[in-house]
Amino acid sequence: MKIGDIIYIIAIILFAWITFGIIRGNFERKFDKNGNRKDLDSGVDIDFDDNKTHDTNSDNSGDSSSDSGGDGGGD
Repeated sequence: MKIGDIIYIIAIILFAWITFGIIRGNFERKFDKNGNRKDLDSGVDIDFDDNKTHDTNSDNSGDSSSDSGGDGGGD
């Protein structure tokens, strides 16, 4: 094997390692430890491991102000 071939193989391995590090860093920056996107955090804690879903309006079952129509903004 020529020295050029060895340098080429080392360069390919370094390129793959650096690319993997960049992609992993971007993933860790955009997602939390549960895999939820940090920039799309709605403030609702949903655990997808449970068989049940959590509803923010579950304790307001008789309250008519929970859904007043309009744009759905709530604030």
